[in-house]
Amino acid sequence: MKIFQGNSISKGLAFGRIYIMETKTLQIPNHDIDAADVSTELARYTDTKAQIHAELDEFLSRDDLHDNEREILATHLEILLDPELDSQITLDIEQNLTNAANAIWSAYSKAIDFFQGMQNDMFAQRAMDYRDVVHRLLENLIGEEADTLEELRFDHIPLITEPSPSLVSKLHQLNISAFICEDCSYNSHAAILSRALGMAVVSGISEFRSKIQADEMLIVDGEDGRLVIDPDEEQLEFFAQKVQILELVRQKQAKLKATACKTKDDEIINLSVNIEIPEELPGILDLDCDGIGLFRTEFIYLASNKLPDEETQYQIYKDIVSALAPKPVTIRTFDLGGDKLPQIAPTVHEHNPYLGNRGIRLSLAHPEILRTQLRAIIRASAHGKVKIMFPMVIDVDDFIEARNIYNGCVNELYTEGNEYDSSIALGCMIEIPSAALTSDTLARECDFLSIGTNDLVQYTLAVDRNNEAVCRYYIQHHPAVLKLIRATISNAAKHEKPVSVCGEMASLPEYIPLLIGMGITELSVNPATYYDTKSIIQNCDQKLRMIVKNFDFSTSLPKVDELVYTTLKHYYKTDGSYL
Repeated sequence: MKIFQGNSISKGLAFGRIYIMETKTLQIPNHDIDAADVSTELARYTDTKAQIHAELDEFLSRDDLHDNEREILATHLEILLDPELDSQITLDIEQNLTNAANAIWSAYSKAIDFFQGMQNDMFAQRAMDYRDVVHRLLENLIGEEADTLEELRFDHIPLITEPSPSLVSKLHQLNISAFICEDCSYNSHAAILSRALGMAVVSGISEFRSKIQADEMLIVDGEDGRLVIDPDEEQLEFFAQKVQILELVRQKQAKLKATACKTKDDEIINLSVNIEIPEELPGILDLDCDGIGLFRTEFIYLASNKLPDEETQYQIYKDIVSALAPKPVTIRTFDLGGDKLPQIAPTVHEHNPYLGNRGIRLSLAHPEILRTQLRAIIRASAHGKVKIMFPMVIDVDDFIEARNIYNGCVNELYTEGNEYDSSIALGCMIEIPSAALTSDTLARECDFLSIGTNDLVQYTLAVDRNNEAVCRYYIQHHPAVLKLIRATISNAAKHEKPVSVCGEMASLPEYIPLLIGMGITELSVNPATYYDTKSIIQNCDQKLRMIVKNFDFSTSLPKVDELVYTTLKHYYKTDGSYL
């Protein structure tokens, strides 16, 4: 028996035999063509493109298609019909006498290399979408498939080098319940689709291919990101019990869904979720949460190597806002540094982009970008309830400058005769110590505040949590951090303005009672932790608030450790059975 620890990409449990999926390398012809063959190669390209277009249209018209599959296939169709790619391929064939297959590969490779070169999960996801589409085209044109699926049986658990959305969809159609992969981002389209389809997925085990053999028995534990090869009787019994427990948890979650999100003493806690990309929407709607507390809009910019226009953004916001209506959607203006947008907003090289021209700073330095985004959001407000939030605000001057641009957009849209909600709430992120320290002034001007604990911890303690050398200093409940959170809550209450927590602390069981005790009545969490968070909230009461209310956060870290442990022990069963 061998046990490996990886990363949980999609929860679930599965038992079967390992199937090593060999990915063939497509043999792309590299020869030039004669001028007389140009029309033939153009016809081959257009015919192939038309056939893939028809296949995608057929899939999109199916009644049994999952919403996530529909969203991803629509994205692939958009890529397929990209006029810029079409122009590049056509010119390459006509002017450079390149054969159709090589022209297709060349054009798509440039887009793939561009997104991969940005070293960002969202870019990598976009690169995979382009790779998926180009493989569809080339497989059809060349007449061979890159992935071998003929020998797959329902009890197989495939090992995949790098899954694509179309491959995940094919596996699901073959009743495959799980797969393992060497490399897969949690936020990739393939990962999102696997979660939507209920497939257990584990990734990130170094050199896993060399440590296994085909047909070995395998347990995939997507709950904990664990793989067990050739399990013994004890592991099989443990697996069987875990299957039963998981089913009980699902039943309890179904009951929990119908209950109100409030404490034992009936204080309502607004529980929303964070969202990164539209493909997450179907799962979020199924939760029946109180809305979207943080919609990160960066994907709109990262999904293209050119600035999306107002209409493109409007359609995205409108779809999400109308789907959630009448529940609110809090849209954060894009939080990116100039180093991540070289073709959109060229800037000089920054030695420390985390402290550089990013977030609201970049937006204010390039007001045309912010204006385009705000106009699209304001127009989308006609279809539901919208709130707008500005990131990386350092003080009230940042907020007022951004609000002035917003007011200018409203005046323009009114003059143009557009419909919109005239009462959109404007708020800001509290993620820089200076913003927390001046939250009194900010609360006076803003309609709401939202505490982004990830950056607040990082900037308060001057620590990069992704740096292994110093990650032990990344202490989310450090007294300095909690004092800033308490000050923000107090100042917001003084001006009767709502304040929420949308950072990682809101999703961690050990901190949820602490935050509730500090007076937080709004949380926005990772969708995967929604039910856990709701259950913990329902165990909180007035006694918890009295414990935390009188606590002195000027004390030492060990004393705060004790406070966290006290609230956790009383309101959360450490064996994980709080449901």
